[in-house]
Amino acid sequence: MVLTPPAPDFGAGIDNYQPYHGQTGCDPTAKPGVLEIRDLLRSTYGRPDLGIVRPCNAVGTSEHKEGRALDYPFNANDGAQREQGDALVNWLLATDRWNNPHALARRMGIMYLIWNRRIWQASNHSSSAYSGSSAHTDHVHLSFGWPGARKETTWWTGRQSGLGGPEMVLFRNGTIGTYA
Repeated sequence: MVLTPPAPDFGAGIDNYQPYHGQTGCDPTAKPGVLEIRDLLRSTYGRPDLGIVRPCNAVGTSEHKEGRALDYPFNANDGAQREQGDALVNWLLATDRWNNPHALARRMGIMYLIWNRRIWQASNHSSSAYSGSSAHTDHVHLSFGWPGARKETTWWTGRQSGLGGPEMVLFRNGTIGTYA
């Protein structure tokens, strides 16, 4: 059996797909949501990441320059590591028990991920061949929208963002309140 990270047991409410919001400024400070996902992957797979941030003067446009992207190493030419990378991507993109497609990627606020010549984009809910400057055969690249980078999605809050507070519950004694 291939290892995947642990995930909380979520309810049916889920985040919308992240729209594409590419780099618009430069603040090469790792954002808290990206740091926590990095730590989750490190504790699961036991390898250090390949980086979250890039300097502002690095060539090209990248969410790395805003601390919203993570490169985590898997070698697609090594059978065991390819299996781990595939399992991670499949875990992120799986449909949950509430029939929410791409459930964990949506809950983490991932905009797109690239692995082994394939890209999945939240903005169009699909995967396709990837032909960028790197084939991403040595790492999985995760780019986060701002809500995921800031820990404002259901992965961290346990509730759908934008609902305005904890879920209201009707208790057996007839009162209404929250568990929070």
